[in-house]
Amino acid sequence: MILYRGRGVTVAQKPSKLLEWVRVPSPAINLDNNMFTGIVEETGKIIDIDEKNDGKRITIKADYVLQDLKNGDSIAVNGVCLTVEKNNGSQFTIFSVPETLKLTNIGLLKTGSLVNLERALRASDRLGGHIVQGHVESMANVKNVEKYENHWDVTIEISSPYLVPKGSVAIDGISLTIHELQKNSARFQIIPETIKKTNIPDWVAGYKVNIETDYLVKALDTITKWRSLND
Repeated sequence: MILYRGRGVTVAQKPSKLLEWVRVPSPAINLDNNMFTGIVEETGKIIDIDEKNDGKRITIKADYVLQDLKNGDSIAVNGVCLTVEKNNGSQFTIFSVPETLKLTNIGLLKTGSLVNLERALRASDRLGGHIVQGHVESMANVKNVEKYENHWDVTIEISSPYLVPKGSVAIDGISLTIHELQKNSARFQIIPETIKKTNIPDWVAGYKVNIETDYLVKALDTITKWRSLND
């Protein structure tokens, strides 16, 4: 099935002798919205957390991502799409509301915590990972970390109908390939380059990570269910 979306219109094309076009109310890709790839650009360091009655204002020290980051831009922090309030050239500030603090590990961050950072995707960029919206669905616990010479083997306690063997999932904003699905968990084999550029060295048993499952799998599931109800 081929998916296409223009402004406010989603179309599914099913190849057949007579092409069938069906308008479907699916959450298909909208290039007007911010998207990410799950390829972390660098880690930032939490240097200040200002707790308010209605959320937290968090200041993050960074380097590379600050080069063209403007006030009002979106940035993924541990896979959570947040808005930049201020960038002074060596650090930036975001504000996180109670719902985000409750559903993600942004609420668990402390001064000194390392976070994964990725600026929003531009239309001209390469899609090196997979499509990530920055809409975290839940948190999950790291179950086990085994360190080998040339990779780490990480198991995370997660269960979702949208997990596919050898498919992709965003873990703390990192696009990772599922090596093996187990009962109520998934196993990942992580290469040194990914370990070096992300907060994975902080992962230990019990560490809570943010989960966003593959958007395309969710979109196809929605389309399939809609068609079954309307056939």
